[in-house]
Amino acid sequence: MKRDTAITESEMISSASPSDAELLREQFHSQYGCGNDFEGATLIDVVIGAGRLLAEMVGSEHADIGMAALVRDLGYAVDAPEDWAEVLRDDAFGDAYCWKVGSTFHNLNAYAYYGIALTGASGADEREAYLGNEIELADAFMAKVPFEAWGIDPADAGRTLRMARGRFALDTGGLVEPWALAEFGGVSERRIRNLMAGSERVFDPKDGAVPSSQALDWLKQRKQFRQSTWRDQNTFEDLASVDRNETVEEMLFVPVAADGSTFHPGVGREDGFTIGPVGRETTWPNFEEALSTLQRSPDPVWRRPTPRGLRTQARGVRWERMTRAALDKMAGEMADEAAART
Repeated sequence: MKRDTAITESEMISSASPSDAELLREQFHSQYGCGNDFEGATLIDVVIGAGRLLAEMVGSEHADIGMAALVRDLGYAVDAPEDWAEVLRDDAFGDAYCWKVGSTFHNLNAYAYYGIALTGASGADEREAYLGNEIELADAFMAKVPFEAWGIDPADAGRTLRMARGRFALDTGGLVEPWALAEFGGVSERRIRNLMAGSERVFDPKDGAVPSSQALDWLKQRKQFRQSTWRDQNTFEDLASVDRNETVEEMLFVPVAADGSTFHPGVGREDGFTIGPVGRETTWPNFEEALSTLQRSPDPVWRRPTPRGLRTQARGVRWERMTRAALDKMAGEMADEAAART
């Protein structure tokens, strides 16, 4: 659920060194859902818009059956097929960022507002390619959606994409839109345009935008701007700091999803543990092999049962060091909940 809590200027980081990247990542995860980051609401609107278009094409009776099946497959209970849109809007509120395109917007949000790259890539060139690819994916998706025709506001999804484009221009020597520069600097767009022309001019604009070098010089004076650290950050692979002399049976590094759910021995089925994104899923016979595979993945994804007993996808956003006993306790609690449902 989106909170109304605002991030004060004192909570912002005005400048960041490579060692601050981990702090920025922790800050991003703790603050996500508190500001301009509710991209999932836009994605839900798009799914509902697509369902309504299908209804126009084949009739509501048929479209509702198909859309209800989709919503159930995502892990939500739909009693009557015609209720699928209401269920999706009410129940998927905090889950849409885990969808395939939702994770792209989630990751772009971390980049746009915090200057970090949520990837296990080991070098700056790989991270730059990763960020560029995420922007391209989001751009291509948004270009396919007829927002105006469907009466949908791009809202936070549109804002995150524009801000990510703006930061990428800052970081790679491009041209920064006045709108994005104003957002980064905490001033109005009118103020930026005044700085681009007339007696207050400090920028030498090109094609209606500000060259990145000039924009960065100006932003260094703005306390609320978080400088990018992705070029010098570590890989965000927490296993890099594991002491291999520790007893693996006692302490394990496990992925945790944005909703707090953890990969533990209870998420598997009789045939094993299913991990990997849709289309590249693999099943491993035991928890240890599955966890080892997840630990080597820059984008850990696994299947887990929902409170309703359905199996949905979870995507790790951070790693936590936990005892095997704590993980076994989680598995036991999940088994007890499953037994209570039957």
